[in-house]
Amino acid sequence: MNDATPVPHDAIVVGLDGSQPAATALDWAAEQAALEGRPLVLVHAAPPLGAGAAASLGSLGVDTARLREEVLSDAHALLDRAAERVADAHDGLVTQRLALVADPRQTLLELAAPDRLLVVGSRGMGPVRSLLLGSVSLALTKHAPGPVVVVRPTEGPRSPGGVLVAVALDGTDAPVLDLAFRFAATRGLPLTALHCFWDMNEISRGAVDVPDDEPGLEELRDRLAAALADHRAAYPSVPVHPQLTRGFVDARVLDATRRADLVVLGHQPKPRLGELVYGSVAPQVVEAGQCSVAVVGRPEAAG
Repeated sequence: MNDATPVPHDAIVVGLDGSQPAATALDWAAEQAALEGRPLVLVHAAPPLGAGAAASLGSLGVDTARLREEVLSDAHALLDRAAERVADAHDGLVTQRLALVADPRQTLLELAAPDRLLVVGSRGMGPVRSLLLGSVSLALTKHAPGPVVVVRPTEGPRSPGGVLVAVALDGTDAPVLDLAFRFAATRGLPLTALHCFWDMNEISRGAVDVPDDEPGLEELRDRLAAALADHRAAYPSVPVHPQLTRGFVDARVLDATRRADLVVLGHQPKPRLGELVYGSVAPQVVEAGQCSVAVVGRPEAAG
């Protein structure tokens, strides 16, 4: 397929830049596409020259139009290699390639949609370097009006492993649970449904997971069970463990990334001032988490 082919609405789209983290993301995205029978779109966007850089190169006699053609040629070659890697691992998987000279963040944001999964790799840069250099993964998880997976490689098996989904119990959990159960079902993984709460009367206990038999929390357990009921019925093969945990949401979810294979959570973009003052759990988990993270944005609130 060529670059002019429309991207299918249900595609899995993976952003590539030739790095090892991107190769890891490619392998994850290809496996998921094969498991679900979805088309896979391979995207490489090479950042364009700024006006100042183009003028400077032009003054030195550099043919910037030819330079752009060479950049595009390299982009197509990169995607050809990626397509070969996918074909070797998943014979018959439908793939599409999209190479262009454009801002990678803007390109992937324009491809985002509620039914379309975006996948990118994690460079593990840490908060300071991300602040200075920018981060495609953070831009996507903050602003994409649909699900984004940031793939982070892990060493060795996790205990207990599986998919962990953060359940807010605020009426916005349905799309987050949809994605979490979908991943657990297609990959044959158990699912932990985590709800975090802060109990001022129990502050001395610190931030801990609550034992399943701890008394006094029956109402909260009932609410969590009710939130999971429809999805458990739709995915009867998925083992589910409802888990209450006590403490701050960001700290408890970050702690969970040490033990899970994949964490799934929602993100409600905030006004600029609100984000500055209060922060947001999803970007923090993407930045500092120790496993792959899936973030489900809400189209009506994205901006």
